[in-house]
Amino acid sequence: MSGLKSIVVAAIAALWVSHVAFADMAGPLNLFSIRAAYDHPVAAVQTTFDAEAGQAVRVSIYKSEDAFLQTAYSKREGQIDASGVAIVPLNNLAPGEYAFAAYLDENGDGVLNRGKILGRPKEPVAFSNGVKPKLGKPDFNDAKVTVEPDSVVVITLDN
Repeated sequence: MSGLKSIVVAAIAALWVSHVAFADMAGPLNLFSIRAAYDHPVAAVQTTFDAEAGQAVRVSIYKSEDAFLQTAYSKREGQIDASGVAIVPLNNLAPGEYAFAAYLDENGDGVLNRGKILGRPKEPVAFSNGVKPKLGKPDFNDAKVTVEPDSVVVITLDN
């Protein structure tokens, strides 16, 4: 990311820090227009690679460490647009702390495809707070973010 672009992104983040639950800020999302377009929280799932417009992004939401990556509190989905972003509505999600897991359903089968031997995901996966596990699953406390009625949770999918 260029120096000027980093400064602009940091300035936007500083202005919205009390209203945005940042998974990370790797790209040029316009948080002002996202926030203005919705009257409820949303997840903005962005890709760092060329994703095909129309592909589904599936988001699982977890409320506790015990349920994390086992039993989702809620599941939502959105479609990748031409800019590589999917806006996933989080309407009816009560304010509180949640951890998010998102994946790009590249083949459209509705499940996260995994390798047979190690069980590693074959499709791009990301977690809130930019958590990138090395071995094993990430920790709920590392991935949790606070969601409020006007939050934009930004999650970045890497290939």
